[in-house]
Amino acid sequence: NFFRNIGLERRNDNILSSYSFANSDHQYAVEDDPSSYCQSSLKSLTIGQKQICLLHADHMPVVIQGASKGIEECQNQFQDRHWNCSTVRDGTVFGPVLYHANRETAFTHAMLSAGVTYAVSRACKQGLLKSCTCSRAARPKNLPRDWAWGGCGDNIDYGYRFGRDFVDTPEKEVNPNIIDSPVSFINTNQTNVENEMKRKPLRRSRIRRQMNIHNNEAGRRAVYRLTRVVCKCHGVSGSC
Repeated sequence: NFFRNIGLERRNDNILSSYSFANSDHQYAVEDDPSSYCQSSLKSLTIGQKQICLLHADHMPVVIQGASKGIEECQNQFQDRHWNCSTVRDGTVFGPVLYHANRETAFTHAMLSAGVTYAVSRACKQGLLKSCTCSRAARPKNLPRDWAWGGCGDNIDYGYRFGRDFVDTPEKEVNPNIIDSPVSFINTNQTNVENEMKRKPLRRSRIRRQMNIHNNEAGRRAVYRLTRVVCKCHGVSGSC
């Protein structure tokens, strides 16, 4: 799963060394074959995420940095708590706590999702990605008429969409209708109790996936809602 360990790969020289700046615009590009890179170097990605990687290989170092920022922020906010977001190298990042549906798991999903959204939005502004540029947000209605509207803002709309597609993919790769299909589980030779016992784990799995998607969305919305317009006044006249 994406949330398990991609955020720790920021410190992996083999991952980030696969990238170079492709042109004078300083955009990221993969030096090796994208197919080999997405399949071999980023082993923690799911099948759906690897497909996104093939289409947007230049986004991956930004995603890694965003997830890493999410981990760092989690550790910062919980540094004085008994559970302090400490990381382990067992594929879970935060240890067995993520196996359970609890507040800590919910927070880590939201924080990592927010980190990816923020990082991609900022990378668009910096010109690091081929498929996005500066924000095209309309001029705010409350902006004074004598103030100029321009500059290059973080593309929060693109960051939100890409973050949603990439981060939520693992939760959507399982057929959501399988639990409601009587053919898949009901065996006429078994009792109703036995059939119900088969349904329960899958029903819990569906609820857990829905919870993860909800928490991912909470992280993205936090970034989206906290984004604000900043006007700069400069020059001798102090014009804005």
